[in-house]
Amino acid sequence: MQVGNVSQMRKTQKNIDLTAANWVAKMVNGDLSAFEHEELNVWLDAAPENQQAFIEANNALAVMDDAIKSTDRTTESPSSEVVELKHLAKPPSKASLAKKRRWGYVALAASFLLAIASTRVMVGDPIVFLSADYHTAVGEVRAITLEDGSIVTLGPDSAIAVQFTDQTRNIALISGLADFQAVPMEHADKRVFTVTSPHGQVQALGTRFIVNSFDGHTNVAVLEHQVEVKPNSATSKQIAILAENQAARYNRHSISPVSTINPERALSWQKGKLIFDRVTLREVVSEFSRYQRGKIMIANETAARKLVSGVFDMTDPQAGLELISRELGVQNISITPLMTVIY
Repeated sequence: MQVGNVSQMRKTQKNIDLTAANWVAKMVNGDLSAFEHEELNVWLDAAPENQQAFIEANNALAVMDDAIKSTDRTTESPSSEVVELKHLAKPPSKASLAKKRRWGYVALAASFLLAIASTRVMVGDPIVFLSADYHTAVGEVRAITLEDGSIVTLGPDSAIAVQFTDQTRNIALISGLADFQAVPMEHADKRVFTVTSPHGQVQALGTRFIVNSFDGHTNVAVLEHQVEVKPNSATSKQIAILAENQAARYNRHSISPVSTINPERALSWQKGKLIFDRVTLREVVSEFSRYQRGKIMIANETAARKLVSGVFDMTDPQAGLELISRELGVQNISITPLMTVIY
């Protein structure tokens, strides 16, 4: 299966999950009109996948609700020291505040695809299992020798599909990251070695490079010789050549300015370490998610854009998340082992 088809299937499932979450949120708030009730029934009858996503969204909301109730029960009482303020509007009641806080969390739950807190989180994405030739589990790093002698070191929770022909050697990076040590063309019947991601293609002009795929972009770092980077919809002027110890990120349309890397840092994930230098929390969370079961979601866009620097030991990713939360001044809540929400 081609990586583009896999990407489309995952996008379709994500859209179904989001639609289900939105319906659940509307029902909770009592916002459904008679027409919308009928619209919901039509949507549920349209496909079994819709019904399953709706069930999972309801279940996830129930889990979220229970966790919030538990948090409210264990919250410490406020200090007894009170300053009296006069001529202020009547403050909301405790019940009103609790309700607003509770449904604020409900809105967060709906916004980050409630259905993620389902079997897909525990057993992995079935689309990846069906389409991959090689994949790794959460926290696993695995070295693979391909038929031409090239070596691929797969990072945690990563997957590739291999397609070799008489003319080409193509690796589809379906998800995650990988370190590619490609046998040169002259030793592989003049066949080019390429790595495709949902955002574009990297062609080896040398031997060793790392490709790391995220939802919105792909990072590439060159460790030996050179690579050519070409986004999916790039013009000839948007194709970049990266030299040894250089890196860049690209999406479907463009490539970022080239930066310089430290090779040891670039390979630190193979030793169970993650090193960040002013990297957004959104990207940090994507990396951390490969090292622990369940889903880590950011429900606050301002928090997602905050920058993180530091060295983190992935034998205990939860401790790293706690440290990051304290340093950035954000909150996190664990919704059973399935889900952690940062807000």
